[in-house]
Amino acid sequence: MNQYNPSKVSKMSKGDYVCGYFYLKTSDVRVSNQNSRYLDMTYCDESGEINAKMWNADDGDEILFRAGTIVFSECYVKEFQGQLQLRVDTVRRTTDSEDIDVSGLVPSAPVDPAEMFGYVRRISESITDADYRRLVLKIIGDHEKELMVFPAAKSFHHSIRSGLLYHVYTMLRGARHYKELYPKLNGDLLYAGVILHDIGKIREMELMDCGLVSGYTVEGQLLGHITLGICIVDAAASALAIPRSKTVAIEHMILSHHYEPEYGSPKKPAFPEAEVLHYLDIADSRLYDMEQALSNTKPGEFSEKINSLEKRTVLKLG
Repeated sequence: MNQYNPSKVSKMSKGDYVCGYFYLKTSDVRVSNQNSRYLDMTYCDESGEINAKMWNADDGDEILFRAGTIVFSECYVKEFQGQLQLRVDTVRRTTDSEDIDVSGLVPSAPVDPAEMFGYVRRISESITDADYRRLVLKIIGDHEKELMVFPAAKSFHHSIRSGLLYHVYTMLRGARHYKELYPKLNGDLLYAGVILHDIGKIREMELMDCGLVSGYTVEGQLLGHITLGICIVDAAASALAIPRSKTVAIEHMILSHHYEPEYGSPKKPAFPEAEVLHYLDIADSRLYDMEQALSNTKPGEFSEKINSLEKRTVLKLG
């Protein structure tokens, strides 16, 4: 008799028979060597992800169990070419009547979104320059709903539920230390730049109900988040009658924070606060990707290649 184990992906072992709720990160129809259709899927929860195969798929299953769906499934854990894999025995879509914590099924920020947003708001309210303060508070207030759930990317760094807010939250904490180390920095400008530097991503990416990105909007593909961020700032600044010189300073920080033209920045930072913003951004994104790679690496070994870091590997020190 099979023993059913509601189990997190990271705790699964070969030979387990597991059941539970999963988020379908990917779902594709394929044809086996026996010419039968099957679904090749990625099941995931906040602890990790695992490949799953549903053999002998019926017509329409690719629509019923499309990527972005939350399902309840019973599966056998096997091993294939040295990797764990699920054989899907039963699967069904969930209903609105089921009390499901979505944040427990998709990779999510390690800090509660309400706590992070509260921190960002407190820093915004502490900005002494009235114009920067009004501008930041208006924009985060207008977009609070999106900021609570949006990832910072479709893939690579902070591509998790509430990842954009987590990225800003972490960078803000770093910015406060920079201000202590370099007192001549304009803290008001630096904090405003950190909070708003990626705001265009809420218009660049299309969001699924689970809080992950399904693709890019038309304007996201045509303009990109840097241009869209400048548009958001420009509209808010005009509505508040913010002096143009201050608006331009914020817009330059957004424009230059990727540093290189090939990464979307036609201008490099032209003042210290913009320079600091760039390094806060790149440090936070790279360290995040390194931490993710090292989380699946044994002490004394090198990680898998990290695509976002030019396919470098990193060593997990013992």
